[in-house]
Amino acid sequence: MERPLARLEVPDLELGLREKLVHADRLRPGARAAHGTAIYGLSLADDMTDTTLGHAGNGYPDAAVELDESTRVDLPWRGIEAVIGDLVDANGDPVGASPRGMVQHLVERFGALGLEPVLGFEYETWVFEADRDDRRPGSLAHAVTIADLAAEFARRMAAIGHPLEAVRSQARAGFVEFSIAPSPALRAADGAARARRHLRELCAERGLVASFMAKPFGDREGAGGHVHASLERDGANVFAADERLSAVGARFVAGLVASLPQLTLMFNPHVNSFKRIDPRMWVPTTSSWGYDDRRTACRVVVRPETSARVEHRRGGADANPYVIAAAVLAGGVDGLERRLELPPPRTSRAVPVTLGEAIAAFERSRYVDRLLPRRFVDAFAATRRTELTLYEAWLDRTITDFELQRHVEHR
Repeated sequence: MERPLARLEVPDLELGLREKLVHADRLRPGARAAHGTAIYGLSLADDMTDTTLGHAGNGYPDAAVELDESTRVDLPWRGIEAVIGDLVDANGDPVGASPRGMVQHLVERFGALGLEPVLGFEYETWVFEADRDDRRPGSLAHAVTIADLAAEFARRMAAIGHPLEAVRSQARAGFVEFSIAPSPALRAADGAARARRHLRELCAERGLVASFMAKPFGDREGAGGHVHASLERDGANVFAADERLSAVGARFVAGLVASLPQLTLMFNPHVNSFKRIDPRMWVPTTSSWGYDDRRTACRVVVRPETSARVEHRRGGADANPYVIAAAVLAGGVDGLERRLELPPPRTSRAVPVTLGEAIAAFERSRYVDRLLPRRFVDAFAATRRTELTLYEAWLDRTITDFELQRHVEHR
């Protein structure tokens, strides 16, 4: 008799979750699996970068994987179970490069202040036909196609305990937006990572491709990956008071504004990410905040107070959910711990405008070692440098259409 399979989902620095199918008895409750530390050096296209955990010198070793039983779910459309497991060290603690472990650690810092951060993820996604030669978003032929896709996606997310608040098609064909119901920070990041995976799988079943690329078209809007954040104490939202930011809410937002210039890389991790930044498309070019102001990086909503929050609008859909959650939490807890003062609304701070600038600002950030694990910082910066190097090498050997149109007839 064939043994059933189960899906192990392991957080990485790029996609959110990478998976492998194993025999179910190897993922039974209490079991420990193993996974290669090379996972923290993989790019979107599986280019390999050496990191302090996995490199040629140590042979890219495995590390133990500890299963989080709170994430175990049935996938009825697949007929299997899935569980998230994180790489851990000899003491059973998440390894330093783990973005999920980083979120856990930051949540604990909020707990020391008597607060629980709550996050809600909102994504814009391109959905296009898989058989199109140009690999560009194609029109979903009928409105019923979009509605049916959205309904099935919502059913699957509800089945795994991460219900959607809304799914809708944007003005252009193939452009879909969905938001996930808010939940405690780590659970929210798990849900966002799973949502991205499940939407891709669902689209593939139907001859479609779901892309979280930030800017596939130069003349169209990009795909955002916004994070809504609030704070709870004893189960009650304490982000606002009297229809204004509360003291803790103001310090949290002050931390977001102060940290964005140094943590831009965590919100915009690819060359393409920076092509989405365009104020004409309501994508902020500076670090700023404002009440219900979509032109700012941090849009504060205080009505009703029970759902008061800040919407961080800088991130693109291409950002890893765990990494972007950690960036929001790190900035927010820093504002609380250092009791930062909130500047006046729409006060702007410059942020990096290229991937190279973002890498440099990230590596010299004062948040390194104080709020972010050194091994994460080293691995994340190294993998971003690999992307930049590959892009620049491609650019050097590629003759663009712009060059040909301007010069070929004037040889």
